[in-house]
Amino acid sequence: MKKNQIYHTAQSLLAGVVFGLTLASCESLDQGNLSELAESNLPQSDADAKALVNAVYSSDIELATTYMYLIDLTTETTVSGENPNGGGGMLGLLSWDGTNSYVVSLWRAVYASLARANDTIEKLQTNPAGVSPEIASQVIGEAKFLRAYYLNYAVQLWGPVPVITSSNGGTNAVRNSETEVYQQIVADLEDAAARLPERSKQSQGDIGRASRGAALAALAKVYLTWAQVDDELTDVQRKEYFGKSAQYAQQVIDSNEYSLEEDFYDNWNNQNRNGKESIFAIQFYLGSSTRDGDASGNNHLCHCSFSTSFSVSLPHIAPGPDNTVENSYLPGDQRKDVSFADSLWRPSTQNYFHFYFDADGDGIRESGFSRYNKYIDHDRVETSAADRAMNRQVIRLAEVYLVLAEAINERDGQPNQQAYDAFNKVRRRAFREDIFSAAAQSHDLKSGLDYEGFKSAIIQERSWEFVLEQKHLLDLKRWKILVKTIKNSALAKNFPEYNKQTIDFKHYRFPIPQAQRVVNPNLWQNYGYDGSDITTNPYVGRE
Repeated sequence: MKKNQIYHTAQSLLAGVVFGLTLASCESLDQGNLSELAESNLPQSDADAKALVNAVYSSDIELATTYMYLIDLTTETTVSGENPNGGGGMLGLLSWDGTNSYVVSLWRAVYASLARANDTIEKLQTNPAGVSPEIASQVIGEAKFLRAYYLNYAVQLWGPVPVITSSNGGTNAVRNSETEVYQQIVADLEDAAARLPERSKQSQGDIGRASRGAALAALAKVYLTWAQVDDELTDVQRKEYFGKSAQYAQQVIDSNEYSLEEDFYDNWNNQNRNGKESIFAIQFYLGSSTRDGDASGNNHLCHCSFSTSFSVSLPHIAPGPDNTVENSYLPGDQRKDVSFADSLWRPSTQNYFHFYFDADGDGIRESGFSRYNKYIDHDRVETSAADRAMNRQVIRLAEVYLVLAEAINERDGQPNQQAYDAFNKVRRRAFREDIFSAAAQSHDLKSGLDYEGFKSAIIQERSWEFVLEQKHLLDLKRWKILVKTIKNSALAKNFPEYNKQTIDFKHYRFPIPQAQRVVNPNLWQNYGYDGSDITTNPYVGRE
């Protein structure tokens, strides 16, 4: 098969852009020479089969900045030092349309990735000689996990999107309903969970690939989100899906494949890659960049967090000057200093550099911006922004515990002891308390909360736990509090130059890229954007 033919599924969805299989290898997911592999009668061996699915993983190596700009920068937590007229700057100012470069690039990446996944699945379903049944099944499981992974981002960001599951699809595709998209995501993840090995059964060379635990954890989060956002579901279905979310989360916990890191920082410690808490992470090593001539790892979370290095100039992204989240942590919470940095030790000068102005020298910060600290490589802090070689955490065990707690509260209309226990494990780790003690710990959540009280605690805890982990916008959307939260934030009220006060209901979804709608008129536009035929706010029940 010619390498450009692999993507004919995506052609009508990508406005004529054809992606070739010319991606470089990374250390843990070695793709080999994909150009040669695509030209041959693949797959002829187990290594060939893995090379096919590696191309599906590799799409994500280019998307770290895109996820962060779309999901973190567009909220009340984050501001941008980018050119205000560029794609990133416009996202930070809540001023985007269907031509925004990051909106367009993610759409393209999603459908190129689906095409790759479909090609992998179809090739291996023919039981090719030379590929062992075990590896064929595993690789199909990985491809289905990744197909669900990309579709899950798409449905959360755009709402109804085309579901393409074969190499013959794509032409004049229509937008499937949210229900149909989630049904496909769940079907793929359930099949993936049945095919994939537990992490403890993976070979050393397969660490970083999707595992059974990753599929189960994704199912827990997907069922929770689906029940919260799909307006077509009945109350009976919602209760069922909240129950399924809790069941899948408990399966991950009961597998004993994962445990919380005692030191929160170890989730981003490069000496602890794919540690015991990490369920699924995108792998970035020096040399894993897919760009010609780029020897970096290409995780631009590292670059954008620290693009101005040791200076007071605003980097590409930073916490807002209101410092609301940073200042909200309780005393002794280790997550604060891992998530934010007011200053950093600079080895070349052997002193701390402060990212703020203290004009009168009294030690009080008059102005300046903290830095997001999770994606600064403290082993190589001076070159962190250039090396860009840290894994991007996607699913951690801490989230599984909080999903379990939230799903129970949603299912039952109140928390039970199981929900409290799950919540308190995350809280106890934050304060270095005994995670599994039967005795109450000093920072345990107070008992006796009703549904609203427990939900408020979940909202607060997630804001402390998942800083810059590409979850916040999606959380606000599924909780249906996006507009209210951003409009009432200190950043919106006190710093109008960042334009957060312009948040509106149309921002519950991103626009379908305009170029795609020119090629395929079946792709109707979302409410509030140029070309939309929807005249009344469709986001009923949202604030």
